[in-house]
Amino acid sequence: MKEHEIRPEALLNRFLELTAEDAKNYFSNETRLEVSCVACGGTQTKHQFDKNDFAYVRCVDCGALFQSPRPTIANFELFYRQSKSSCYYAEVFFPAIAETRREKIFRPRVEQLMKLCEEKAINVKRLFDVGAGFGIFLEEWRKCFPQAQLLAIEPSAPLARECRSKSLEVVEETVENVVGRDNSADLVTCFEVLEHVYDPLAFLQVLRRLVRPGGYVLVSTLCIDGFDLQVLWDKSNQISPPHHINFLPVEGFKKLFQRAGLINVEVTTPGRLDVDIVRNACKSNPELLQGQRFLNNLLEDDSSATALQNFLVEQRKSSHAWVIGQKK
Repeated sequence: MKEHEIRPEALLNRFLELTAEDAKNYFSNETRLEVSCVACGGTQTKHQFDKNDFAYVRCVDCGALFQSPRPTIANFELFYRQSKSSCYYAEVFFPAIAETRREKIFRPRVEQLMKLCEEKAINVKRLFDVGAGFGIFLEEWRKCFPQAQLLAIEPSAPLARECRSKSLEVVEETVENVVGRDNSADLVTCFEVLEHVYDPLAFLQVLRRLVRPGGYVLVSTLCIDGFDLQVLWDKSNQISPPHHINFLPVEGFKKLFQRAGLINVEVTTPGRLDVDIVRNACKSNPELLQGQRFLNNLLEDDSSATALQNFLVEQRKSSHAWVIGQKK
């Protein structure tokens, strides 16, 4: 898989342009408050950089990178409901590459999750997907397990309609407002959402509430320990406020899940795009790795680049993380 297959350059650049405009239109004149570490709860931080007029700090204790001081949750909710970048992603960006992502992301995701469930002896009779989007993951899961009870939790009205068009049961609410579903899922999944949420601890506690005792919560999100984020840092397109505001390290994920009351927490980083993302960034801006002769030579050689990506996965140094925890 290559970055351009799931994030075509022209579409991505337009999305980033709209994001920068939205940052000014929705967040320019308001009070912002310091927040504690989104991973461990620590209060000691160091400023790292500003982007789109949003400040990012790093936790002294666990190394999490997160946006602070933070605007109000009301402003974020308005931004996600009405902003041009959010509408563009849902109406233009994702539909253009939906079937490519089905092949490159969602089918492999189902296969990977099936292996994980087999390893942990998780019998998934009832699965809830939070932030279900276009419903492609649940659609692919149903192909493998047609008898499973599936629920799409999706607050966006257009995306909820898309899920219903796939004959999926849908709750059109933010997960915090879901009622009557506590202690019922064998597995709750949440893919690429945690980096967006205002309060990761409160969010994860809600996911835990939906799971039956002994059930599991699985989250995939961005990991600040990852190669492309560490190399590109503030130049990374993945750090795109107001959309992406939380970037946890491997140890930070463990602390967050434990604070939320989950046990047997495991973190893997099965990402496959770190090296390709850095290569593409350097093609656009050769100064990014100016003077880094060894790294440049490593990235230019295809076999070395592949070996490096495999190394990153093995050592939990990819920026794409899977975190799973069990409810007591």
